[in-house]
Amino acid sequence: MPETSVSRSAIFSARPTLRIAGQADARLSALLTSMKLDESEGGMSRLELKVTNWVATGGGRAELAFDASSTLRLGAELAVYAGDEASPREIFKGRVSALEMVCNYGTPPELVVLAEDALGAARRARRSKVYTQVSPADVVNAIAGELSLTPSVSGLTSPQGTWAQLDETDLAFLRRLLARFDADLQVVGNRLQVSPRKDVQRGTIELTLYSQLARVRITADLADQATAATVSGWNAKDGTAVKGEASALANAGPGRGKSGLAWAQEVFGTRSEHLAAPAVFASDEARAVAEAALDQRARRFVRAEGVAEGNAQLRVGCSVRLAGISPQFDNTYYVVRACHLFDMTQGYRTEFSAECAYLGS
Repeated sequence: MPETSVSRSAIFSARPTLRIAGQADARLSALLTSMKLDESEGGMSRLELKVTNWVATGGGRAELAFDASSTLRLGAELAVYAGDEASPREIFKGRVSALEMVCNYGTPPELVVLAEDALGAARRARRSKVYTQVSPADVVNAIAGELSLTPSVSGLTSPQGTWAQLDETDLAFLRRLLARFDADLQVVGNRLQVSPRKDVQRGTIELTLYSQLARVRITADLADQATAATVSGWNAKDGTAVKGEASALANAGPGRGKSGLAWAQEVFGTRSEHLAAPAVFASDEARAVAEAALDQRARRFVRAEGVAEGNAQLRVGCSVRLAGISPQFDNTYYVVRACHLFDMTQGYRTEFSAECAYLGS
C-alpha cells in the first residue's frame, strides 16, 4: 500500500494556524516563528510556541503585539491546527499555563507561550483517596467527573477491587492504575479516552524512506525481553496466597515476524521475570498484571525513532507502516510518542517513536 499524500495539492502551505477561545487569531498565526507539540502514552500533551512580540503600527512606530490587554493571556483557551493550511486538522487544545518574555539586544522581543491540554488539571490535583469494590473503569469515570472531563472508557470493567491513591496526582494515579491492565489514556478536547492497548484504533499511516520518511533509526534489543512473567500476592480476606503467570503474548500489537519472546527463548533459553512491586489480591488480577507486564516488554523489542514530513494524523495510538528500509525492519509499528515541530528554517515536520513486538524475516 503506497503512501497517502498529506495534501491533495502538489504545493501547499503547512504553516500552523492558531485559535484563541475558538476564534482564529490571524496576528498570532502570522507572528508564529516556532512550535513544539509533544505527546506521549499516558496523556497530557505539552505545547511551546514562540512568537515575535513586536509589530509596526505605521508612521515609523511600533508596539508590543501581545500585552496585558490581549486575548493571549494566562489561562486562555488555545488550539493549534496543522497540515494543509486550506484544510487543517486540530492537533492540540488546552490552556496557556505560562508566558515568557525574551529580550535580546538587536532583535525584536519574543513571547514564549507554554500550554497543556485538559489533563493539566489532573497533574495539579494531588490527593489521597480509596476506591472500594469498584472496577478500573469506575475509577476513571469518578476522576473524570472531578476534573470536569467527559469519560469515554472501553472495557476495564473487571476486576472489582480496592484501589488506593496515596498522595498522588490524579494523572500519576491513573497512569499507575491503567498500566497494571495494559491500558492507555489520552485527552481529545474535553473527552478523556481510556481503553486497553489492544482496542486503541487511531488510524494507519504508511511512510516510505526518503519520501515522507526523512530519516529513521530502528533498534531490535533483547536486553529486556523475557519468556515469562510472574507476580504473587496475598488475599487477606481468605488468608490464601495468589499467583499469576504469563508465558504467551496476549496483546503483541501490530506487526509480523518473529517476536522478542521467541528470540529470547532461542538466544538465552527460558528467562522468567518476577514482578515484586505490584500488590495483587486475587488470582485473576495477578494474571492480568503478569500478562500486561509481559506484553509491554515484548512490544518494546523493536523501537523506531524517525522524522517524517509534517503530518497532523501522525499521533500517539496510530499505527505506522515503515517501508523501503530492509526486509527485517519494514513492518507496522505502534506510535508511542509524537512531536510536531515547526520553525522558519525547516518548516513543519513530525518526530515520532514507535514500537513493534516483531522482527521481520
